[in-house]
Amino acid sequence: MDWSEDLGGLKLRMRRESESPQDIVLEFDVHDKALLTKKPLLYIRVTTQRLKHKWQGIVFKGGNWDTTTIFRAALPIDTPGQTFVLKNQPFYDFKGEEIESFCIAELSHTDATGEQRVPNALPYPISELNDAASIVDPKDLFDSSANFERLPRQTKINTYLLQALLAGLLAWTLNWGVSEEVWFWGRGEKKGGAGLLWGFALVCMLGGIFKVRKNALSKYMSVEKSKASKLKVEPGKNYWLADIIDGEVQIDIQNALFRIVCCNRERFQYLESGGQQREWVPRYRDFNGHVLYERTVSRIPAGSRLADYLPKRHDISFDAMFSNLYPQALVSKNFGVSVYWEVQVIHDELVDLEIPIAGIDRDWPFEYFASDQLK
Repeated sequence: MDWSEDLGGLKLRMRRESESPQDIVLEFDVHDKALLTKKPLLYIRVTTQRLKHKWQGIVFKGGNWDTTTIFRAALPIDTPGQTFVLKNQPFYDFKGEEIESFCIAELSHTDATGEQRVPNALPYPISELNDAASIVDPKDLFDSSANFERLPRQTKINTYLLQALLAGLLAWTLNWGVSEEVWFWGRGEKKGGAGLLWGFALVCMLGGIFKVRKNALSKYMSVEKSKASKLKVEPGKNYWLADIIDGEVQIDIQNALFRIVCCNRERFQYLESGGQQREWVPRYRDFNGHVLYERTVSRIPAGSRLADYLPKRHDISFDAMFSNLYPQALVSKNFGVSVYWEVQVIHDELVDLEIPIAGIDRDWPFEYFASDQLK
């Protein structure tokens, strides 16, 4: 690993060792002997920020980055070289399509203050930054009419009733607004405000009618998502599909494809404008996607438990995820590189189903990803 540029009389270097890849070994090389008597205060921070040409905001531009401190100490430097071990630090230098992450060392003492980047490269090569949308979010080629017709009778009745209720409410609201001429309500600058709210309500109710039908399309199978969300996957272990997904099938299903996919996510914030308000909202970009498992199940009869018709082999491994993905390294919930995987149920005629497992909701030890690469 490379040394940093000079930082007020010393240089720093970061490295990892195969015996404990989760730890960062921090080395000092002091070449200014006068510094040995000043006991300088050293901070090492990790910053993740959007690429500068994508920064937003002028006054409130602080939402473009976040920082965490991984080392802070008054250095008892009494020799030209010293080593510290920073325990359980997943961070590394990264530059993607949306964000970059890097380490900054700041040295301060009675005479001066300065800062310098410290190289902290991932100790094994990964360079895959390609968009993962085609893997994580494949195009859903379903037949809406055929999907709805195949739903259980009671599900279709409930959908029609809810749509009728919304349609009746829409008709009543439309008639009331026209008869009351709500667009003339109010005075001065406020005139017409009630009309806008009335129009917005009509649009929401109309959209609700279509959304109710769309939501009904996925009710051909009730999926228990808790199995996947509670599963703790580890390298070197095998699982069978029923360990990950279960549920009850409402209709006969032929040739359903079950897939498990994974990817990395660049996490950042985006300044969203709405009227006179501006708000930083979480965003992400999926990249480095991989298919971990694919299997077609020829038939699952209506009324059956899903697990009873899934393959009975422990043939699912997450080793490819740990070998190919960047380790999760988040300076905060909204900034950094995260790990993501999901279960997909894909069918040509029926709407696809998915069970998402977001990495920010769980701990992903660095050594899971680095152990084999550093051997």
